[in-house]
Amino acid sequence: TSRNNKSVFIQYQGKVSTHDLQIAVRKDDNEQFGSENTGSIAWGKELESGLMLTANYGTAFKAPTFNDLYFPADSFSASNPDLIPEESASYEVGLGAKRNGTAWSLNLYETNIENLIVWVEEPAWFWSPVNIGEAQIRGLEASLSTQLSSWQLNTNLSLLDPKNISDDANSGNQLPRRAKQTLSFDASKQYGEFKVGATVLAVGKRFDDLANTTELDSYNTIGLHIDYSVAKDWLLQGKVENLGDEEYQTAEGYNQAGRNFFITLRYQP
Repeated sequence: TSRNNKSVFIQYQGKVSTHDLQIAVRKDDNEQFGSENTGSIAWGKELESGLMLTANYGTAFKAPTFNDLYFPADSFSASNPDLIPEESASYEVGLGAKRNGTAWSLNLYETNIENLIVWVEEPAWFWSPVNIGEAQIRGLEASLSTQLSSWQLNTNLSLLDPKNISDDANSGNQLPRRAKQTLSFDASKQYGEFKVGATVLAVGKRFDDLANTTELDSYNTIGLHIDYSVAKDWLLQGKVENLGDEEYQTAEGYNQAGRNFFITLRYQP
């Protein structure tokens, strides 16, 4: 019914000559799973050409949630009290620049995870969480932000290779519910007190199971947004998501929202 987690961490962030540094160390004392040490180190340097070069390394620890461990069983699912925590190590290198209203970045990374927690369907339509012995996620993330005429354009691309690398029957398979390709694009323009824009999101296919037998289709959505400055510090915002009423799922049996609308009144002094 309860679990305490005590932690202490120390972080340094500063400059050494022309180098940006950030170093962090953390110790967790989890009442249920014991002690764990994690940390990270990040480095950055602005080159003479104006480019920013970065490199990062970090480790992480994630305990199973109470839902994973103890959620009451029913006809469709059961928890797993034998789960153990995830442990991971990540590496990343990046290159980017900002110049004349244009900013771009390119980052390559790899994350290796031991005991990744995923929900599996065994037998059909009965779900429970298990630990995967080893998983690896390699990725590339690219972003571009620029001004074209009076339009502000923002693009983000993510390419993933999420693999199960455990020594079992599913070794080499794509990790469940992780698309290999994701692309988003947003364009907005200011008209006096109004700001209007549109967003496009494209997500590649994914699988819902470890065996990669249940495929979830790729999907594309379009959204519209408009902001109106009502008065000083007050902003009225309207948004339409999934304009084309696309039918899609990010997990089997769970349909996502169709066309939907939001109106927000925001105050920010």
